Amino acid sequence: MKCLVLMVLLAVGSQAFFTEEQHEAAKKLTVACQTEIGEGLPDNVGDRFRAGDLTLTDDKSKCFMKCVFVKVGFIDDAGTVNKEVLMKKLSLGNGQTKSATFAEKCNSFEGANGCEKAHGLFECYWNNKAIFA
Repeated sequence: MKCLVLMVLLAVGSQAFFTEEQHEAAKKLTVACQTEIGEGLPDNVGDRFRAGDLTLTDDKSKCFMKCVFVKVGFIDDAGTVNKEVLMKKLSLGNGQTKSATFAEKCNSFEGANGCEKAHGLFECYWNNKAIFA
């Protein structure tokens, strides 16, 4: 279920590809992370995150992204990408070749903390989502 949630979060641009159940699971995950991060998140951060809003660059938004990615196993608390998990989970809906290409391109990010590194993964996906077209 968690892999379906992340696929929805990362690939909301191709909504016809995902089921209503997957979209609902993604919404529940965003609510859980909003609760965990607490006050100070931008309005509609979950919707904006799923839509690929690259203006979500404040610290709270970055930590929201980290929360989501940690919960699905794409990164650890330090923000280190788990390339194998990333590739495995994304291949469920996108094929092994496409997921391997993405995992290779988006597997490591610089940053002062896990939140910044999670934001790097988020940006990398949205800047390279054509891989999944």
